[in-house]
Amino acid sequence: MTAPREPRLLPVFNGTTAPPVKPVEWLVEKFLARGAGTLLFGQPGGRKTAHTAHLVACLVVGRSFAHLKTVTRGLRVLYLDFDGSWEYNRELFEAAFRGVGLEGLPEAFVYYSPNTEECAFPGEAAPLQSLEAMGPDLALTVKTLGIDLVVCDSLGQMMVGDTNSGQDVALALRLGLNPARKAGAAVLVIDHATKAAAGGAGIPTPMGSQQKRAWARVSVALEKEEERDRNVTRWSVDKSNTAPFDAFLTRLEFVGTGDRLETLGLDFLGEAGPRTVHRERDERAQETQRGILDALQDGPLPRAKLGRKGGTFDRALKALENSGQVVKLDRGRYALPGHAPEVSPPHQTLASDVVVQVAGTPGDGPDGEDGEVLGTW
Repeated sequence: MTAPREPRLLPVFNGTTAPPVKPVEWLVEKFLARGAGTLLFGQPGGRKTAHTAHLVACLVVGRSFAHLKTVTRGLRVLYLDFDGSWEYNRELFEAAFRGVGLEGLPEAFVYYSPNTEECAFPGEAAPLQSLEAMGPDLALTVKTLGIDLVVCDSLGQMMVGDTNSGQDVALALRLGLNPARKAGAAVLVIDHATKAAAGGAGIPTPMGSQQKRAWARVSVALEKEEERDRNVTRWSVDKSNTAPFDAFLTRLEFVGTGDRLETLGLDFLGEAGPRTVHRERDERAQETQRGILDALQDGPLPRAKLGRKGGTFDRALKALENSGQVVKLDRGRYALPGHAPEVSPPHQTLASDVVVQVAGTPGDGPDGEDGEVLGTW
């Protein structure tokens, strides 16, 4: 324990002695800022690494990323690959640079992975493994090599501590990555989204402690969506300390020969519309709604007799209530409108940011097909 000391006056300043604040230097407007942290997260299978590889290639050659305003001066990028290795990801990076018109890997692209023998310190058997211990080395590397952006792929693999522990996450980010920020680099952290993103309004959040969001100046979610039978990616701002960019859609383009990936590109598809739930989640919600409607065919029932507790059931019941297919009676009972003619369906102001499909009763739709009513939850 440290010896007790006398209390000290905090080194504060006031409105007349406040220091000037430097203007924000955006590498990618409203996304990546010099000296600041950005969190990029999404569920497994969202191809976060491939999207990041394209982003890195754009920054190195001085090309705009998607439609966002990007510095035209070529930048130097340090890629910290804890998820993979050079043997595993080299082809991806080469394809990303071909996608922006550059053959081969440029000198401005700098790579490190603890899973690659060539990245071991001289005389040591294995490379450095812990993010918590990398801070001083990262700061020196940023200053010596003139690094503009540090990419961390991914946070969960880089940390020794528990990603669900606020204290562990805060220490890893502050000890491991803040030195690189203070040395003048932007820091992009790749992370996973929670499984809870598959429920609720379908809005993802970063996995584990929310200290990640507190640390980042900008937090961006990547989500897979389907558009006209095409798989596309939705980019949306989860949190920002400045004016956020509007959600937009992109599609990755992979061109290969046999088993070899030749070119990786990215198409900007325009602004994204209202967020839609994924098909699997939609089907689960529709199945739950049908179960509720079937249970109410014989008359009113209390909530406990309609189904199991859980977010999916609660949202399905609320969606049916909002659309007027189910009405809520007194004493916590629910009924079909025809079984409760004296009760008017409740009117609620519907949110406009989330759109889902709510299955109707058989025969509602045109030509006798099962009907679908657009609702929100």
